[in-house]
Amino acid sequence: MSIMLKGKLGFHTLFTKLLSGFLAVILLLAAFNLVSFFYLKQQIHNEIVKYNELGMNHAARGYENQFRLTREMVLGLNQDPLWTTYVNQLRQVKDNQAYGYVNDVIKEMKRLYTNPFLGMDNLMIYFQKDAYVVEKDGTSGAKSMFGTYYSSPSYPLAFWDEQFTEAYAFHVFPAAEFSEKTLGSTRSKGMLLPVVIKMMPYKDMYLIAMLDTERLARDLQSAMNGDFYILDGAGHPLYAPASAADDASLPAFASLDDRHSFVQTGDFYYFYKKGPETGFTYVSKVPVQSISAQLLSLNLVLLSLLGIVGLLVVLTYVFSRRVHRPIRLMVDSLRKDEPEPAAGPVREIELISRRVQHMRSSHQRISHDLARKNSMLRHYAYSNRLKNIHMNLSELRELADASKPYVMIAYQILFKESHAHDHMEPGKGSYYLREYIDLVWQQVYPESVTIQTEPQQVLSIVFLPDESAETASRLHHLLDVFSADQDSYLVTMASSPVQPAGTPFTGTYAKVNGMLNQRRLLDQTQWIQQEDGGRGRETRCFKAQWEQEFHNRLLSGNEESMEEWILKSLGALAKRQSTALEYRQFAKDVADELDKLLRTLHLSAAYHAEAVPQLDQTRDFFSADQYEAWYRELLNPALQLIRRKTENHDPITSFVMTYIHDHLEEDINLDMMADKLNITSGYLSTYFKEKTGQNFSDYLNDLRIRTAKDLLQNLDLRIQDVAVRVGYMNVNSFIRMFKRHAGMTPGEFRKKYAS
Repeated sequence: MSIMLKGKLGFHTLFTKLLSGFLAVILLLAAFNLVSFFYLKQQIHNEIVKYNELGMNHAARGYENQFRLTREMVLGLNQDPLWTTYVNQLRQVKDNQAYGYVNDVIKEMKRLYTNPFLGMDNLMIYFQKDAYVVEKDGTSGAKSMFGTYYSSPSYPLAFWDEQFTEAYAFHVFPAAEFSEKTLGSTRSKGMLLPVVIKMMPYKDMYLIAMLDTERLARDLQSAMNGDFYILDGAGHPLYAPASAADDASLPAFASLDDRHSFVQTGDFYYFYKKGPETGFTYVSKVPVQSISAQLLSLNLVLLSLLGIVGLLVVLTYVFSRRVHRPIRLMVDSLRKDEPEPAAGPVREIELISRRVQHMRSSHQRISHDLARKNSMLRHYAYSNRLKNIHMNLSELRELADASKPYVMIAYQILFKESHAHDHMEPGKGSYYLREYIDLVWQQVYPESVTIQTEPQQVLSIVFLPDESAETASRLHHLLDVFSADQDSYLVTMASSPVQPAGTPFTGTYAKVNGMLNQRRLLDQTQWIQQEDGGRGRETRCFKAQWEQEFHNRLLSGNEESMEEWILKSLGALAKRQSTALEYRQFAKDVADELDKLLRTLHLSAAYHAEAVPQLDQTRDFFSADQYEAWYRELLNPALQLIRRKTENHDPITSFVMTYIHDHLEEDINLDMMADKLNITSGYLSTYFKEKTGQNFSDYLNDLRIRTAKDLLQNLDLRIQDVAVRVGYMNVNSFIRMFKRHAGMTPGEFRKKYAS
């Protein structure tokens, strides 16, 4: 065939060159893939098995470390003498009347169950004598805790009582589903792994760590492909996936050879690892077909490759013929104007290349000329450079170079709604401001560029002849112009220092853009000239002590009390010279806390049916008065709903709150209030928390401390007198509780806030 083609078309024709080259490449690639397939097939199988072994080892180490850390961290609580003292008091809580130590114990345990690395859903202490449990939400009777809040058919109350007689210090029990059953509803707590830790020498109490199996699986089983199991030393499952809960086909791993890490039984690979500390066996069950399927895909690829090779041979011949025909026609037309090329590798290409070179030179000159005269392309190029967008056209890259020193200025425009009828829409207003800013800079530095990066944000890049050039006068001029129109709109300017030639635009743009976030909540034009650096303050303004006070005042349903809280909060933000962004963040925190509390009280649907303001309205606020009005519109409907709920529909909660308010100086406790209502203290505790979102003791202490703050304003009262009036017979207890809630002692509070 090659002899025929050579005789008919010539060896130096494009057709013969294309056909020969394509065939050589196809045959070479086919041979390479065949050799690679047979060589790598076994290697791939070994790598798949090795990957599963590594995943198994990683999961086993992770669970071993998890159980070890759980034991050590929980036992570490006993190293704190103060915590040990609190626990000893709570062992006989009724005899010692030591209910006040519950919060101290919970505070120490909080460091453990809030630690994301421990994976705890909850940490409990079960006291045998008074049959009650201390956990993260407070205290509950053992019957309520294990029958209502952490209920599971596998772990009834009788099981937990039996553990007092069992002789062990640390024991992991099989995972089970737990749920919370309250007032006719059931809420699943998920699959939890109970771990019991006993502290010497206590025999009448032990700690229960509820490990979240789903969280542990996400953290430790991410590299696993199959079902994962944990077996105890006797081979009984401690953890199994939900899809394999009834699977009884696992082999006896205790008898397997320690020198190997997997075994193939039937249709499955079993990868296993025995924990050196716990003695548990960790198993990953991977179907054989999942590994074989990956090798089968290689066989299919090989067959497909052979078919493609045959198809490519045919297509190569067809393609070469079709490519050669139009080129042949093109060459025949070019021969009329061009002389026959000298002998070369491909005669047609020699002829065409001369014509293409001429056309390319003409095209480059035209494109270069058009690009330099088009201002829209220039703005586009700078926008791409600022936002680090890759450009393929070299002409556009030339338009946006940083070969000179420059200053970058960002302008954020806020149009006032009160003057919207006197002016056009914000989009057109931003356009006219951009045109004016561009004119101001072009008069002094003609190479400067002003573009609109956002609907209400403009950016100027002022190119300077040298780094000593002056820009302050133009900036002051713009500041004066914007200030003259501040009744209609407000402009915040952020300017960078002079940037040396060659400095990338992206970093400078990010800095000036971040400087705009330093805008103060002021009704005036502002000019920010250097980065604040965050001023070392917390990003989240809604601190814990403000959050608690907000909850208490909201639950009271008193609009005057909430009005006082709003004014105090806004005053604190103004005192610390907060930015507009921090005001908005505080508003978001308030809205989030309000929504969370309303959901707890089952008032969310009724509240959202009201015409309440949205958070997006605060984007254009420029004064504290606007926020004050916004907070009233946000909170007043909620106060009315809460007041109606507590006064008209909840006589038990109303009686408790009224009695506490009227007898605050007396010794009030949960048992006494339950006796007055002729109900059990456990039921009252659960009912009160469900209706108000707070524990009884938290509500009582919050009301006492809030009342104490008001009494401390009276400088004629001694601190001892204030303590007695709010129900603390022991002044030291009062000082300790006040500092826990207010973050300072009563004396420090009086010195700071009393007039």
